[in-house]
Amino acid sequence: MTTKIEEMKWKLHRTKEKKLLLWGLKTRHAALYPKALIQKLRTIYDGGIPASILLLSNGMSNGHCYDRAFLMAKAFLDEDYDVKLIYAGIDSIRLNPKYLDQKDDPLYADHCFVQVTTKEKETFIIDTSTGIMYDKHLYWLIERPKVRKINDKKVIQEMERIDSFYHPEDIERDKYAMPLILPNIERTYGRPLETYSKMGIEYLQREIALFKKKINYDAICQEIEEDMKRLGF
Repeated sequence: MTTKIEEMKWKLHRTKEKKLLLWGLKTRHAALYPKALIQKLRTIYDGGIPASILLLSNGMSNGHCYDRAFLMAKAFLDEDYDVKLIYAGIDSIRLNPKYLDQKDDPLYADHCFVQVTTKEKETFIIDTSTGIMYDKHLYWLIERPKVRKINDKKVIQEMERIDSFYHPEDIERDKYAMPLILPNIERTYGRPLETYSKMGIEYLQREIALFKKKINYDAICQEIEEDMKRLGF
């Protein structure tokens, strides 16, 4: 059970977060993922699904920060940028009443996000749990990260090498699971936290439509249906 002080701290954080994010979006210190990044994410896969779908879906990203931050970092490995995976405790978890009963665990507030520094020395943060790109200073004002570990570009490249060795992608095989997976994502369209499927944005809908066309989704569904009938289901 949370105390009044803990509840007050959480409310203050939420108010600060909303005001700073609104200011950031108005001043371009925060933004949705740009077109060029989304195009790059279409070429990166996890479990047969393009990162452009996984990372535009709040339901597929929020709560999976370690995996999704790593997936996002892959998009910058072949660029002339400095990219890091940062592991840190943040206020959005540290002060959240849902997690306070776990605070005896030193890692209960742990989070992972991506830090990218361009050739022009501009540094921004990508938090895959919110689906937002932030100016680094703005993100630090909102979340007050307490950093415990940083993986640099070389470490991330090694992580990618190991991951591709032990979990090689087989898009041709995995596409047959899409009639089970994609409808679950489509059912989230327009929910309050689903920023990328809201009316007027609908980036997630576009990415799913493009992917369905690429894998000939309707033919896969028909093939599976015919197999089910043949087996007597």
